[in-house]
Order: sequence, then C-alpha cells, then structure tokens
Amino acid sequence: MAEQPPIRTGLLDFFRKSQGCQFIIPVYQRNYTWTSGKEVAQYLQDLKSVLEGEYSNHFLGILIYLDTPIDSFTREFSVIDGQQRLTTTFIILYAIKALLKEKGDEAAISNLDGQYLTNPFSDDKMKYKLKPLVSDDEIYQKIVEEKFDEIKESDSNVYKNYVYVLTKLRKCIESGYSANDILMALNKLYVVCVPISEEDNAQKIFESINATGVKLTASDLIRNFILMDLQSDIQDEYYKEYWKKIEDYVSSDSKKLELFFRMYLAAKTWTLPNKSAIYRDFVNWVKESGYETEELLKDAMKYAESYYSIYRRDVSDLDSAVRDTIKEFRRILSDMPAPALMEFYILYKNGEINEKTFSALVQLINCYLIRRSLCNLDTSNITRMFPTFIRDVLTECNGDYTSIVDISAKNLVLKNAGNAMYMPTDVQMRDAIENANMYNLRNTLRIFFDKLELTNNPAPVDLSAVSVEHIMPQAMPKAWLSDLNIDEETYQYNLHRLGNLTLAAKPDNSAMGAKLWEYKNAILKSTNHLKINEMILQVERWNVQEIDNRTKELIEKMIELYPYPQISDDVIQREEIFLEYKEAIAVGYFSLEDGSVEVDTGSVLAMRDDVANFQSVEDYRQDLLEEGYIAEIDGKLQFIKPYIFYSNSKMSTALSVSASVIAHGNKNGWQYWKDKTGNVIDSNKKIKALFGGTAEVKDEEEQNFVE
Repeated sequence: MAEQPPIRTGLLDFFRKSQGCQFIIPVYQRNYTWTSGKEVAQYLQDLKSVLEGEYSNHFLGILIYLDTPIDSFTREFSVIDGQQRLTTTFIILYAIKALLKEKGDEAAISNLDGQYLTNPFSDDKMKYKLKPLVSDDEIYQKIVEEKFDEIKESDSNVYKNYVYVLTKLRKCIESGYSANDILMALNKLYVVCVPISEEDNAQKIFESINATGVKLTASDLIRNFILMDLQSDIQDEYYKEYWKKIEDYVSSDSKKLELFFRMYLAAKTWTLPNKSAIYRDFVNWVKESGYETEELLKDAMKYAESYYSIYRRDVSDLDSAVRDTIKEFRRILSDMPAPALMEFYILYKNGEINEKTFSALVQLINCYLIRRSLCNLDTSNITRMFPTFIRDVLTECNGDYTSIVDISAKNLVLKNAGNAMYMPTDVQMRDAIENANMYNLRNTLRIFFDKLELTNNPAPVDLSAVSVEHIMPQAMPKAWLSDLNIDEETYQYNLHRLGNLTLAAKPDNSAMGAKLWEYKNAILKSTNHLKINEMILQVERWNVQEIDNRTKELIEKMIELYPYPQISDDVIQREEIFLEYKEAIAVGYFSLEDGSVEVDTGSVLAMRDDVANFQSVEDYRQDLLEEGYIAEIDGKLQFIKPYIFYSNSKMSTALSVSASVIAHGNKNGWQYWKDKTGNVIDSNKKIKALFGGTAEVKDEEEQNFVE
C-alpha cells in the first residue's frame, strides 16, 4: 500500500523526528469517540504497565497517514487510520505539561513544547503538531492555550478525557513517579507508522479501513503482539517457522484467522470470548499463562493443524475410520464445536485415543447438531456451551480416556436435557418434525437424505446432480386439488412436510414438473436410480395419507441414522431414591450431575387432593397423561414408562417438583424423597454438599414450581 516502508517507532521518537510536520485529522474521519471509562482507561493501563516494568514496551497500534510536502520546511501528515490513539496521546502530553507547570519546571515545559507539541520554527498555521477534527478543534485549542475557563462544552470527549488523564497522572506523580518517568514510558508505547503518498488514493484507503468498520482484525493485532517485540532476525525466523504455517493451516484471510484464534482461546480458557474482545482477552491470557513466545507459537500451530484436519484437510489424507464423520461434520457448516473437536483431535493425534474413538466423538457432535437442526432449534444459545463442555469432559477424564465417549455424551446430552441446549429425544423428534415445514430446513435435510441414500447401498450413485424436491408440486395446480379431493389450505399444510420431499435429479424434476402422480411415478420408475425413492414407487396414488405414512417412516430413519446416545451407567453419577406418601410409592434416581429426578416405570402417584389449590400439579399431571408417561391402571395412577423431572436452574434440584407431582401438593422434596438407606435427602451430606440443601434453596424450588 505504501511507497515508503512502514516504520516501527516509539511515540515520542516519532514526534521528535517530525519537526515541521503537522498531523491533520481529515474532515471525512469520524469524531473523536474514545471515552475515559473504556479506551482511554485501557491506554493508561498499558502506560502504567510499562511505567511499572511489567512490559518492556507495548504495541499501541498502526498509524496510517498521507505524507504531503507543503514546502521545503513543512509537511502535512493527513491521518487515515489511528486518529483516536493519536489525539489521546496529545491529550496525555498536554496533561503532563500542566503537571510540569504546577511544579514550575519551565525548562522541561520548553523541551516538551519544542520537541513534541509544537513546530517552533513554523508559522502560526503549522505551529501545533496536531490539528484535530473541526468538531473537536475549539475545545482542543482551548486546552492547548490553557483557556480552561472558556470551556463551556463539558460533554466534549476531548475535555472529559483531558480531565480524566490529568487526574490519573497526578496520582501517578504523587505515588513517586516523575513527569520524565511518564514521558520515558510513553516513548515505549510504540506504533507502526505507514506513510502513503497521494498516488495511493488516501480516500479509498480510508474507506476500505473505516467505512466498513474494518480496521485491524484481532488476528492482525495478535500477530503484532507476538512478533513485534522481537529482534528482526528472530521475527523473520518465527514468522516463517510458525506464523506462516498457522496461516497455511487456517487461512491467510485475517477474518478467518480471527475466527481460529477465537476458537483457540476458547479451547485454552474454556470460555468463548466476545468477538470485540478477542485480542484483549488473548493478551490477558498470555500474560496469565506465562507462555514464552516460541512456546506460544508452537502451541497455536498445534491447534491450527488440528483445525486444518477438522475443517480443511483433504479427507483422503485422513484415516479411513474418520473420513465419513468428518465429511458429514463439514457439511453441517458449524464453527461452534471447534474448541471441543480441536482438543479431541489432539488427543487422537497424540495417541491417547484411537481413530474409532475419535470418530465416535465426532459422530456424537454430528448427531447433536443435526437433531437440533432438524427440529429447527435455535443455535445461538449453544455457541458458548462447547468450551464448557470440553472443560467438563477433560476434567472428568483426568488423563484416563477409556470412557471419553460416554463421558462426552453425558456432558453434552444428559447435562443439557433440561435446558435450552438439549438434544431432542426420539419422542421430541417425532413431535417436532411430523407436521413441520421441512423444506425450510432443506440444507440439513439434504445431509439426512444423502446419508439415507448412501447407507448400506451396494451401488451408490453420484448425488451431486440431485436436489431436494417436492412430490406434490409447489405450484398447486387445480388438477392436483381435484385429483386429491382436498382444499388449498390442506394442500399448503402438507406441501412442505417431510413425507412430500425427496431427492430427484434435475432432468427428472424438470420432466415431472406439475404433472399428476401417475406421470411423475412413471418418470421415477423409468430412471429408478435412487434408493430413497423405492418406497414411493410402490404407491399407486399419492395423497395426504401417503405423506403421513412416509413422514413417519422417514422420521424413524432419522432416529436410526442419528441415534440418541445410550450412556453407560458407569459414568452417570446418581443416587437411588424412593418416596412413600399415602398410596404413592415411587422409586428412581437422583442425578448428581444436574439435580434431575428420574422416576421408574411402575411408580404410583397419590390420588388427587384439593385440585383447586394445586392447579399447577394438575396441569403437570395432565401433560404427563397426554404425553403417555402416566396412565390409570386398576384404579391407580402410575408411570407406564420412565420420566425425568428437571431442575429449574443450575443450583436447584427437581426434588420438590417431582415430589409435588407424585404426592400431589406443594411438597418439599428434600423431606419427602429418601436415599437407599431410608434417610431423607435433607440429611444426605453428599447431596447437600453438591446442591446446598438449605432452607433457602428448598423454598426457591417450591416457589418456582408453584409459580
């Protein structure tokens, strides 16, 4: 971009060497927006870190400016990028000047003015080193001329930040540092200056940097943070040996690198950083972790290779046992599981788990994502779940990965079963999909259709030329309405259901068009190359009943191909419990993982008592009746299949909810449920240690259920 090479320099060195130069903030720049509560506070924190010796120096950012000669003695530096930090730096310098004036140090003030703040040999127009934006010029000029009594616009960021900086620096001096110490530290905040010429089209450069809101990505800043403080020969070595390889594994595109570092940081800290805080969180993590530069680059490169294998490596280069699951995962187009999958791949690469185990872990995540997508569940609420998930899995494994698949399934599926991040059960799949508009979900549906077509198919065909199409056509021709003897509303209701969708080659679909079923069926029979259509070809007349039948059949295939995990009891931490109250006799398990209560088949509920005062209990029981979990048998209301009561929050349990439904009333589950020794749960030290068991917790559980 620049005709002149970029310059790495300390701030004050740059100002000192810029005699006869004036920084101009162009009118097309945005206003000075930094605030004392955020950006300026962070600037001063970085300055303080250098002042106190925590950093030897600190990279402040990039300064891009158009270098325009005015005459043989003066030049204008029109700032394209970096005006916020530049303006703030001059505010800091004027605050230092004010502090020097308080001490009467005229010699230091003269040096400060002559070297950093003014061009002493230039005319009045070029006298001051910084000419701010027009909107800020008046306030800034009053600060420069020390006319503080004339400042009336106290809401100006320039003025508020000046007052804030002055206060902070005064405290710094009172603590024992001198103005010279602060200036020396300020010079250790370095920038990379990028001068450009008029031929570079400064306006276009500014638009590309600022108008789109894209300045430096987090990956740019991270690269600078890691490499800029090194000697040039070491920089070159580390760039070629590590950073370039990270780019080769991930991408040279800075936004894609930014995504990788976000996921890398999530894997390392077990917390997903906000997009706007990736760089700052990365710096903080590096400081806390104590990584040396080369060690950090090696670690990042290891995760980059893992990322590459999961998302980009040619599948033919992967072990045969993992190819299909990786190919399927890539089709899901999800970055969310990256922290977990990178960790799993590293375990696999290190030989701590084998390829079969790694494949099973990927398949578990595939099933989770696809089941949720097919049920049209929101994905935003699971974005931050995966870093926590991998933390729990690795912590529980504690170096022994024998049961990692079961442990992962437990943490991914069972722990989320009662919240918004749940994996739909078979029953929930049937309920959600049977009458849903599945054409809106055709991207995920296509993954399922392809898997259905290719699984156990001795003669698979190339599916690249097929697409998801309707059997009963979208156009809703009158001939179809008449042939099916249905109205438009019924037609539209069934049009996008799962049973009315299939795979068809484009020539076949074009030939079928909106023709009646007999014609469509004949075309499909004549081609007869897709296994998925075999069941359709047997149908003599396509109608709503056939759509119903095929929808149910396909849902069962979904459940078969993307099974709900069967988790070994060995990894589930739970306690046997029972409840006896009047005619109620219930047995089951209390989960030490999430506080849920699973009630076994055959458990008997107490008869209804005072229905009017316990309507919430009645509503809950009615739902259980309608969903087929309880039924009246021989005059007793009992569970006919297992049912899990979930807690209302992480720190509560389902003891009171379950006890209230089973015993009918507002019951304190800590007193009604007993452990296998016959003691009430409230006296079980193990459970109380995990969930509190205090009066406050019990009251909250009861209140939540009543409400």
